This record gives sequence, C-alpha cells and structure tokens, in this order.
Amino acid sequence: MGNIRRLIGYSLRRKGLFFGFLISAAIGTMFNLLTPLVVVEIVDEVLLGEQLDLLFPYTVLYVGLGLLYAIFDMIGRYGAAISSQWVIYTMREELYESLMEKDLAFYDENETGQLLARATTDVTTMREFLFWGYRVIFIGTVQLIGTYIVMWNVNSDLTYYMLLLLPVIAIFIYSFARKVRPVFYAARKQYGVLSSVLAENVVGHKVVRTYASEEREAKRVEKENRGFLDLRVEASRLQSLFQPMLPAIFGLAIGGLIYIGGVSILNDILTLGEFVGFVTLVGMLLLPARFLSWGVGMYQRAAAAGDRTFYILDSIEEVMDPEEPVDVSDFLGAIDFDNVYFSYRGEKHILQDISLHVKPGQVVALLGGTGSGKTSLVNLIPRFYDVDQDYTVRHNGKVYRVDETGCVIIDGSEIKVENGHIEKNGEKIRVQSPGTLCIDGVDIRLCAISELRKRIGIVHQDPFLFSASLRNNIAFARPDASIEEVMDAAKAAMIHDFIVTLEDGYDSEVGERGVTLSGGQKQRIAIARALLADPRILILDDSTSSVDARTEMLIQQALENLMKGRTTFIITHRLSTVRNADLIVMMERGKIVEIGSHESLIAEKGLYHNIHQTLTELELAASVKSDTISTSTISKTQGGEISE
Repeated sequence: MGNIRRLIGYSLRRKGLFFGFLISAAIGTMFNLLTPLVVVEIVDEVLLGEQLDLLFPYTVLYVGLGLLYAIFDMIGRYGAAISSQWVIYTMREELYESLMEKDLAFYDENETGQLLARATTDVTTMREFLFWGYRVIFIGTVQLIGTYIVMWNVNSDLTYYMLLLLPVIAIFIYSFARKVRPVFYAARKQYGVLSSVLAENVVGHKVVRTYASEEREAKRVEKENRGFLDLRVEASRLQSLFQPMLPAIFGLAIGGLIYIGGVSILNDILTLGEFVGFVTLVGMLLLPARFLSWGVGMYQRAAAAGDRTFYILDSIEEVMDPEEPVDVSDFLGAIDFDNVYFSYRGEKHILQDISLHVKPGQVVALLGGTGSGKTSLVNLIPRFYDVDQDYTVRHNGKVYRVDETGCVIIDGSEIKVENGHIEKNGEKIRVQSPGTLCIDGVDIRLCAISELRKRIGIVHQDPFLFSASLRNNIAFARPDASIEEVMDAAKAAMIHDFIVTLEDGYDSEVGERGVTLSGGQKQRIAIARALLADPRILILDDSTSSVDARTEMLIQQALENLMKGRTTFIITHRLSTVRNADLIVMMERGKIVEIGSHESLIAEKGLYHNIHQTLTELELAASVKSDTISTSTISKTQGGEISE
C-alpha cells in the first residue's frame, strides 16, 4: 500500500484535476443508478396503471439520465487520462534525474536492462493503474454502495437477501489479490532479466557473431523469454479462473431472487415494477464487482512495478553533495592523496594506503598490471567513488567497519577497539583511519560534484560518442562553444583534417556509439571534447591505445602544449608518454610500490626498470617488424613497376 499511496501522492500534486475527475465519475455513477427507479415507475404507473400520459416524460427522464451519465463519465475519463499522463511525465523526469545523480557503485550493482525496464515498462504499468485502476476501484466502490442504497429504497427485504453477496465478493477479491500479486511481481522481475539479456546481445552483437555464438545466445534469450511467458500465462490462468466466477455468483443470487420475488409478487408483497427495477439493480451490481476485481489486479501489477521503480528513487547515493559546498573556481590542480583506502561496497580493499602528492601542472603516468588499481585511483578524483570514510580493520583479506560504539564484528564476535588496535586470536591488528583526497588543500567531499567535474576532463580507453553531429559531440561539455573553438580543439587533437574531408564536415552525424568512426578517430574526438572543456585536471585512460605511432606522436606534441598549467594523469604503457611524465607511479595490487621520475626509477633498478626494459624490447621488435613489412611492400611495388 505504501508505494500506491506514494503514486497517488503524485496525482495529488494537481488536486483540482485529481478530485475533479473523481467527482465527475461519482456524479455520473449516481445518474446511472437512478435509471432503475425510472423503470420501476414506467412499469407500475404507465404499463400496469395505464397512465400513458406519463410515458413520454419518463422516457425523456430516462434518456436524460443516460446522457448526463455519459457526459460526466467522459469528463472523468478525460481527467483521469490527463492526470495519469502528468504523473508519468513527472515520474520519468525524477527517474532520469535520479539515474543521472547515481554514483558508479549503483550501476555496478544494477544491470542496465533492469534499470531500463523499471524506467519504461514499469512506469507504463503504473500509468495504466492511474488511468484505470484506482478510477475503477473508486467508481466500483461508489456504485456498489449507491446500488445498495437505491435497492433499499425499492425493497428493504430483498436488500437484506442481497447483502449476503458482500462477504462473498470481499472473499473473492481478497483471494484473487493474494494469489496474483506474487505472480505479477515475479513477471515484472523476469521482464527485467529478459531486457538485460536482450540489451547485452544487441550491444555485444559483434562479439556474438565473431565467435559464432548465435545459437547459444538464442537459447539463453529463449530461456528467459520462456520464463517470462510462463509467468504471464500463470497470471492469465489465475485471471481466467477467478473472473468468470463473478457472473456465476451473481447468477446464483439472481436465481434465488427470481424465486423470492415471484413469491412476493403472488402474495402482493412486491409490485412487478419494483421487481423489475430490483433485478435491474442486481444486474448493475455485477459491474462494480468486476470493477473492483479489475482494479485489484491493476493494483497488484502497479504495486509490483512501484516496488521496482521507487527502488531507483529511494536508493541512497554513497557520493553526495555537501550542504555548504566550497568554491572551486580558483582551483590550480594540486592533488594530494593522503593515506587513502578504497573498497567497492566495503568488501575488499582495491586501493591501500595511497599517498601521492601532485603539484599543479605536473604530468603523472600510472603504470601497473591489470587489477593494480590505476583506473580506481583516477576514478576517485572526479568523485565517481569516494575514498573509504570509516575506520576499518583488515583481517584475512576482508574489510571490517568500526561502528559508532567503537566495535568491530568479525566472524560473529564483537571486538572493542583499544588504543587504535583490536586483538584477534592473540594478534594485534591496527585500525586504519580514513584517508583524504584533496585538491588545493580542500577535501573534495566539500566540493559540489557538478562544479568539481566541470574542472576535470576525462578521455576513457573506450570513448563513448552520442548519436549526434561531430560538432555536438566535441562541444558536449560546452554546447555554447563557437565553431572556431570546436575546430581549434579538433586541430589540437589531430582530427580536424579528417573531419573536413567529410561531405557535411563538422555537421556529419555520428552513428550510435560512434560506429561510423574508427577506434583512433573516436579517441581523438573524445580528446577534442575534453580539451574544449578547458579543464584544470586531465585524466587520460590509455587514450592513445588505438592510435597508430605517427598519429600518437602528433597528438602527444599537441598535448604537450595543451597540458601546460594542467595537472594530468595518464594511464598508459607507451614509453614515449611515460618518459616525459614528471612523476611515474608504479602500482601493484592496489598499492604504490614505486614513485619518481624516469631517471630516478631507472637508477633504482627496481620494478619500473624491469618493465621499461621489457617494453623497450617489445617496441623495438614491433618497429623492426614494421620496417620489414614496409621494405617488403616497397620491393614488391618496385618489382611490379619494372616488370610492367
């Protein structure tokens, strides 16, 4: 009921519209309920009483009541449609804003297909309830009560008999709701799973086709699709089983009514007109009973959809804006990691005891194997994640939080922190205090997230481009940038010469995810986008990995000028980039194992020295191979020309 109450709360934001269509529906229902009373008078006074002069007035009254019912019902339907559309519009706006505000940890825990299903089909399910569901529940309730009131005015004795239907209807609706809700909830969840599988296969269709896995993936989709089908079939089975029972119940009730009414007419206890009007009213009871049944079904579907949708709105972000953010407009770009620890969802430390001090304008090269923590480290700078903020204890590879009472629970045992340590099985374990990440001496948790990120430019290893023009993609961070500024950024990223060869130039449309561009072209577009944003801090996540050696050299030359005065973090394995860095940071298993300039680390003859030697040999081998291929190609070409 809580989610439905919240859903109706959205409708109440426009109280006039909400109560207007409910009142219209109620008035229309009352006009409809008055028509059986006219039937009573027509039968008793006109047909049996032979007062033919009353036939025309009663006919006009009957038609008038029908027209008034139709008018108010139309107003109610229109109001419900407008109200529901406004609610869904508002919810979609809030859902989008909420999704955009979520930190990366939220997306780590939730599949894209599930989120899309919640923001689309689940919202549509709630719209159906807003338009039909609580409207038919309201109308059904009003008509049920109103019908019994009118029946009481026609004949109180027969009304006592028909009151026996109420508990039967209540039991029926309760049983239907109890059976159908878990099925609807499971169906909504399964639809999300199906959406996730479909999304994965559509996005990853090249991988599927590359490894000829169409049949296996088709079976996976078929399995999830079949699971959704089975749940929907079960829901339909329950609806098919329960819904025909209502007419059967009413059929039995009317059968008994015909017998009792017939006896009453023969004994002059009941007039024929009262009997006809009463049977008409009993027939009208079937509609509100069906309304309530339909409404309860929609209620259950909407409640299941609400559970999933409000989960997005209610999930608490781990990374949040401070109440009074500090001004970041004058940031120079000095970055200090002081004793920083970081763990995804508090399960295992990805980064441990990171202390790194970078001066404004310095270029920092991050090296290390897969899983060493390079990307996690740079993700902390724009606050995609926050550094661990609790006092923690590390035991057997796991991270345990110190609670507010100064205790740690390990293996079910509560251990008190004393003098900065805990004792476990005779071993003293140090409690780790929370570290800080500061820019220009200001803890970044005191900065407004949006303002902080405006001053940080990022080029990812696999850059994302929008289905828009090249100009709009480059100017994404600064949509008001002039074409001259866009072109300057493109020239600096060495992509301008390519763009001007296209038929539409900077107005050329980019396919979804940039499929019309090569990997190197996409990365240079992303570099231009970051450069146009004019950030104080640059993060380049292996941004030249898909660029040939010549283009990389040209980009590096341009970046050397553009990075002046900017603090730059580069994740790379290119020696040309590493050598020119002010600081080289070697990482291994989430720790900094070596740090210094190229010359100092070579002199230490440690891990960097060994990696540098290996990379040098690999680059030399690649260079020799490239020269050999080029020489062979030239020779073949020359030979071809001589033979001709």
